[in-house]
Amino acid sequence: MKDGASGAKARVTLPRRGFLGACAAVGAGAALGVRSLGGGTAAAMPQPQDAGVSVIPSTCNMCVNRCGIVCYVKNGVLEKIDGDPRNPLSGGGLCAKGQAGVMQLYDPDRIKYPMIRTGKRGEGKWRRASWDEAFDYTADHLARIVKKHGPQALLWSSSTELSEAFFVKLGKYIGTPNFARHATLCLASRNVGYFATLGGVPGSDLANARYILMFGANRLESFETPDNITLVEGLARGARLVVVDPRMTVTAAKGQWLPIRPRTDMALTLALMHVLIKHDLYDKTFVRNATVGFPALKAHVGKYNPEWAAKETGIPAATIVSMAHEMAAAAPAVVIYPGRRSSWYTNDTQFRRTLGMLTGLLGAIDARGASNFGAGAVTLGDIEWEIEPLDVAERVDGFNEKNFPLAAHEDGGYVHLRDTLLQGKGKYPVKGWMVYKQNPLAAMLDSSKTLKLMEQMDFIGVIDIQPSQTAWMADIILPETTYLERLDPIWAPPARRKFIGIRQPVVAPQFESKPLLDIIKGLAAKLDKRHHFETPLSKAFNFTIEQYVDAQLKALPIDRKTLMKEGIWLAPPETAEFGRYRRGEKKFSTPSGKIEFVAERFQRNGYPPLPVYEPPKEEPGKQRLVTGRPAWYTHSSNQNNPWLNALQPENDIWIHPDVAHAKGIRDGEVVRVRSAAGEVRIKALVTPRIRKDTVYMAHGFGSRSTGQTTVKGRGGADETLMVSQADTITNNQALHETFVEILKV
Repeated sequence: MKDGASGAKARVTLPRRGFLGACAAVGAGAALGVRSLGGGTAAAMPQPQDAGVSVIPSTCNMCVNRCGIVCYVKNGVLEKIDGDPRNPLSGGGLCAKGQAGVMQLYDPDRIKYPMIRTGKRGEGKWRRASWDEAFDYTADHLARIVKKHGPQALLWSSSTELSEAFFVKLGKYIGTPNFARHATLCLASRNVGYFATLGGVPGSDLANARYILMFGANRLESFETPDNITLVEGLARGARLVVVDPRMTVTAAKGQWLPIRPRTDMALTLALMHVLIKHDLYDKTFVRNATVGFPALKAHVGKYNPEWAAKETGIPAATIVSMAHEMAAAAPAVVIYPGRRSSWYTNDTQFRRTLGMLTGLLGAIDARGASNFGAGAVTLGDIEWEIEPLDVAERVDGFNEKNFPLAAHEDGGYVHLRDTLLQGKGKYPVKGWMVYKQNPLAAMLDSSKTLKLMEQMDFIGVIDIQPSQTAWMADIILPETTYLERLDPIWAPPARRKFIGIRQPVVAPQFESKPLLDIIKGLAAKLDKRHHFETPLSKAFNFTIEQYVDAQLKALPIDRKTLMKEGIWLAPPETAEFGRYRRGEKKFSTPSGKIEFVAERFQRNGYPPLPVYEPPKEEPGKQRLVTGRPAWYTHSSNQNNPWLNALQPENDIWIHPDVAHAKGIRDGEVVRVRSAAGEVRIKALVTPRIRKDTVYMAHGFGSRSTGQTTVKGRGGADETLMVSQADTITNNQALHETFVEILKV
């Protein structure tokens, strides 16, 4: 892949020293900047200091937060990316990932042109193809599968991208019901748990909170910029921070660290509710007016006292009691932090429900410094789609209201899907797999099973920027432009101050990459020639991205050209009035219109209506493996980034000194880590910042793709070790249900 000179628009050599120096300062909010959350900002867009430099506003895509950015371009070359101070969410903050977006653009390993596999899958033998040949090749294989097995024989996987709808639409128009989207990998259980209790996932006013309780969240080290900024503000104002986590993180070091026994989080939340109710510390007015099911909750948590919880969690009973009193004293300015995107255990949905229930008991919603739903998002228009999706067969895995009644069925459940296909229990064969900007081989538990699933496929096509592990197992790779080379659909996030942002090209597309819509249109046109569809597929995508954006903006007082110049549009400010839910003027988006302590829908579908604690299983002589994302990686598309890799070239495994001593393991020594799923070799980090019954590895290392020359084989791959487990309600994969042996080499 490093031969990459052919087709390049520019050869760029960019300095790394300044980037590394800036990132070295990033810790608990340093180099992030802070801002007021008063609904927008009066800051002006930065102006160029040097002649010949253009400043172009856009939206970052190096993680899910989509911070506002300004890009400095000279002679067609992107020289630097900064945060946009006018963005009401990120407020000018930009983390290391965002700044390193320059190297996503100019990474010598990026996919430069369509590539067709010539050797065995994973062997790394490819030949260059033209786009016309690539479209023919992909369409031929898809059409052949549809003709032989029907459109339901295709699997469609995608990540959360602004253009994802185009990819999903193509799958629906072809007629497959088998989708496996990003949510099933990490956030489905959180969403279902919070929607069942509060009617949605609220935002967190960390900047004005007096008490912040986080379970496993490591905001200051993960560099989720909007939350980072507000958390730093809150801490500066004296907020009390309590972090419940088996390991001491950078975030935990800024507050009180409670090293909880893994998988006992629910024991702690149930005990906190016990104390709040027993000692009359809960918000009686709010509970009376804005919740349902309190008598049942009171009876339910009566048995979950602090003494019992102390035995389960390892957190002293006195600490649990004091936590409840402190939260009650700070209420309603309390944030029980929902977390961003994570799923830990097989009871994760019910655990997330307890976080929402704690929020309701404290009345810690609809108030300054609490959890809030804000003003929502700007309503956007849509293109007039000329055809309707086909009536399709039932999903191959039966992921429906009968088997998973509360799950998001269109997102699918990866663990259930993979197990169904591997066990030969599918309703029909699945022989083709199209993947857009997703990396299941690295993101899914037990990569050996994912490899077996790939072996069952007659065809695998991948649309991506980087030669990820999944791409390296494909039959064809189609190179998408980076977010810095394309116009995307409008970004309209939920926020207290409504706004929209634009992602636009700041430089011309490099090499032979294409935006996703152009790829979809090319595939649709070729499929029309090779397979008779009820309505020509190309008719569904008979528009340009410019026309699509224009349709989104049709009802708003701003046009595309103006938005491209300005970068963002702020809706008129709305009064930040609190108390409307408390007074009954607004309803929660639940069946009752109130916070629901008892989930009757759960009961109707065979699940406990109140969260029931089950003690964790243990495996003697082994440690539970927990994992997390480091500051430098979020997506596979930035895993190979040379600038980010220089900040953390490889991962290690955290081991408590007593465990290491018993096994004769020294700090920095390479060890074998073995689980029921696989084995890796990795350096040991001997540290008291981890419980004795727990070990920790950062995710995103140990790539097996030879196309990723920066990270290939560096560190250990946690997905190799993690056994295939999932939340029982949503089938969201459970990341922390694996036990490992640590062996001296």
